[in-house]
Amino acid sequence: MTLGEVITGLGYLTGILVFLWAARERKLLTQGMLRVSGIALFAGVLGAKLCEYVFEGWPFRLAPISILDPENGGKALVGGVLIGWLAAVIAKKRMGIRRSTGDLFALALPAGEAVGRIGCFYNGCCYGTVTTSSIAVYQHGAWRHPSQLYSSFVALLVFLVLLFLRNRMPKEGDLFKLYLLLFGLTRFGLEFVRERPLMLGSLSAMQIVCIDLFFAGLVALLYPRFKRKQVNARAA
Repeated sequence: MTLGEVITGLGYLTGILVFLWAARERKLLTQGMLRVSGIALFAGVLGAKLCEYVFEGWPFRLAPISILDPENGGKALVGGVLIGWLAAVIAKKRMGIRRSTGDLFALALPAGEAVGRIGCFYNGCCYGTVTTSSIAVYQHGAWRHPSQLYSSFVALLVFLVLLFLRNRMPKEGDLFKLYLLLFGLTRFGLEFVRERPLMLGSLSAMQIVCIDLFFAGLVALLYPRFKRKQVNARAA
């Protein structure tokens, strides 16, 4: 097992531990919640690899089980976020769990990514564009932006912001909406220093998805407040 594989595996472990810590803090650490987190984790890993297939082509034709191999990294985190979240919603509905769990994932995902992207750096995946910058690293036959380390640092900043705001949001679920907004915004910018196939002018398919995530998070945060103001105005 290589260093990159170990660190990528630690990224998954970090996300799980932060999720459990956040669940305990909110008194959500129940047997049902542990089952939901396990389902969401598995679906998230699978979703990331399926999204990788859509955007980059399926690299595991001979060994499909390798979707769980840490060496392959999480090249399509957005697929993991969306499918993992959807799996959690379905699992909660079947188990009769009504409380929001999105805020737990909002902390776990950037924490896990902050560690996991360092594993991507050592694995050589998710590499950056060619540059003459003094902080360039030699990967894939050229001097490139260390985009994996940029992603790790940005994910850490997002985690710290959300950690600070976790008990300051108006209601449960808002922290996850804010995470979607921040993820969409930061990943959109990071894509410019990542080697990627372009889809629309100078934008990649992932950047188009990130625009959608940003506005989805923004609307989800602002619309309830706008609606509440309208209701109060009519009542007055």
